Amino acid sequence: MEYLKEIGLSNHDIKEIVDSNYQYIIENLELNQENVQNIIDYLIGIGLDKSTIKEIFIYQVGLFFRSKEEIQASFDEYEIDSIIKSLSYDVNNIELIDFL
Repeated sequence: MEYLKEIGLSNHDIKEIVDSNYQYIIENLELNQENVQNIIDYLIGIGLDKSTIKEIFIYQVGLFFRSKEEIQASFDEYEIDSIIKSLSYDVNNIELIDFL
């Protein structure tokens, strides 16, 4: 999970993410690092900040098991500004998005 430092997450943030998930989930995130980084790059590109991304890892980690293309296609169905505001308020709002 060291690659999360590239987006500015601290060792403490990474420990929180690791402690909040089952070990097999962390292992899958590490094995699929390239996909996870592509998703993170997309989320940053649309305007989500690192604290919101950290919360997604803690509360809605399943997002990182989708492909970037799937997420992008689904997010394109909504107003990006609305998604950013909604997720910044509560990352559990991701459940309201219909993924294609």
